[in-house]
Amino acid sequence: MKNITTGSCYCGNIHFELINEPKLVVNCHCDDCKKRNGAVFSTYVAASENDFQITKGDNILKHYEAENVGIKYFCPECGSSVYNKNFRLPGLSLIFYGAFSNPTDFKPNFNVFCSTKHAWIDNINKIPSFQESIER
Repeated sequence: MKNITTGSCYCGNIHFELINEPKLVVNCHCDDCKKRNGAVFSTYVAASENDFQITKGDNILKHYEAENVGIKYFCPECGSSVYNKNFRLPGLSLIFYGAFSNPTDFKPNFNVFCSTKHAWIDNINKIPSFQESIER
């Protein structure tokens, strides 16, 4: 029996399914990911492109091609990143961790591009933390 995991963009115009388990889950600390995604690192669920399909909104999905790197697919309405295709990893779809309906199903296997990882990430649990937002 196949295991199906679902996800979507923030506004719900794009939906997808992942059939079967992913190949791996990775945190990427490269400068390209930081710049394209506006985050200190990106977490991707890498799956066979045959196991990943857009089930709603394929006709409106937009993309940006970064020369010699890959293609980033995103929702044109809310701007949510959905998945990437990396030219160095043919046959894989790199699905953004946060786009899954229940991303806690997946745990990262390893980190890549640690040569450009921000040093404070190793001590993130030492930063004051709150269960919810703080008030000004």
